[in-house]
Amino acid sequence: MRSRQLLQAITMLCLTLFCPKVKSQAAFNKELPKEFTDQFNQEINDSIPSLGSFIVSQNDKLIYEHYSHGASKETIFSIKSVTKSIVSVLAGIAQDKNILPNLNTPVLKILPEYNVSRSSFKKISNIEGKVAHDSIRNTLTLRNLLTMQGGFDWIENSKISTAMSFSGDPVKFVLDLPFEEYPGTVFNYNSGETHLFGAALAKIVKTNLKQFAAENLFKPLKINVPRWDTDSMNRNIAGSEMFMKPEDMLKFGLMILNNGKLGGRQIVSSKWIQESTAEHVKLDSWDVMPGANGYGYYWWRRKTNGHQAFVATGYGGQLICIIPDLKMVIVTTCFLNDKNRGRSEIKRLHYFIDKMTKEDIYKH
Repeated sequence: MRSRQLLQAITMLCLTLFCPKVKSQAAFNKELPKEFTDQFNQEINDSIPSLGSFIVSQNDKLIYEHYSHGASKETIFSIKSVTKSIVSVLAGIAQDKNILPNLNTPVLKILPEYNVSRSSFKKISNIEGKVAHDSIRNTLTLRNLLTMQGGFDWIENSKISTAMSFSGDPVKFVLDLPFEEYPGTVFNYNSGETHLFGAALAKIVKTNLKQFAAENLFKPLKINVPRWDTDSMNRNIAGSEMFMKPEDMLKFGLMILNNGKLGGRQIVSSKWIQESTAEHVKLDSWDVMPGANGYGYYWWRRKTNGHQAFVATGYGGQLICIIPDLKMVIVTTCFLNDKNRGRSEIKRLHYFIDKMTKEDIYKH
């Protein structure tokens, strides 16, 4: 008996000294104090009048669930650019099926119908510049698009992004844009690049993205996606315009937390989860992402109270924040109404996420 007690004591000492993640996770195993939640509810409602939901799961258990301003469990939200992170997982599923080409493959190898050189048109204006553009365009790879390093001259949420959405063929619109940088050299957030990647991915999987997602992601996770808008060419918009309930966003987040697995089923390989959330672009600061530390394959990275987090981020405050060493997933949604302050809602929500990941609130 003594030897067993001694062994247990030594084991606990080793865990304390050498496994800080175990220690930090244990600190979060208690329920949230009522005093904290009451104050938190009041502060977040006052601070974010467009807030719809704020949900926290830890160790696969809901520890906080808050709906406000008329929202409920049944409310369906536009998740905006959270869609991009879902498309990243679809790419991983395609890779698991051995149908996704090497990520260094030029996108025009997959979409050759858009590879029309202008070198034969001798009388068009600025022929030299356009031929040079075509040459650069041929080097644009799937990896460049996945990491927002396409190099196009683009400003997000501007007249140019509106023009793309109104164009007869948004994929052609993006490919015809001038280059500001060489592909693969500079990060510039660009929803047009995601739409281009989505068009290539749909061509690879030989069906539209919604159908591929329904069969390989949504159905296995029991996720309901009532709407995913399309462009003028009837392609699903890969960078935005997907709609779902907060609880379904949580299921997706839990699958990422569990390295691609949920309910005993491997939805996407753990290898892809690790690769897609790794730092592929150095990003030490972003105006609405405090503690930013890189960008993956359509995944933002940041630190919250010292803990690494991976964040699917959508305009106006749609977030899925995964914090692996705390076994925690936080989901937020906001109404896109006249009270919504746009991108700045994201920064406000990270302030409240940081409140949730402070260990001292669980020690009362």
